[in-house]
Amino acid sequence: MTGNLQAIGFLFSWVLGWGIGGSLIDAGLINAGIYSLETGQLGTLTTFVIWTLAWGAGGFALYRRFTGGSDTTPE
Repeated sequence: MTGNLQAIGFLFSWVLGWGIGGSLIDAGLINAGIYSLETGQLGTLTTFVIWTLAWGAGGFALYRRFTGGSDTTPE
């Protein structure tokens, strides 16, 4: 059960970090005047896609590091 709780806690933290990080990046770009919410959502979509790919790559790298490079379950 402890392993399951750790996995749930890790996933919760990972999703929370993804959401907060993406929102902070988006807010910073809007405040810097790079794009505006009034002119459409293309800037927000771009931020979402790039941040999701970066955050996902980081998660995959951590997964590989903590599992010793194994990305399959033993049979």
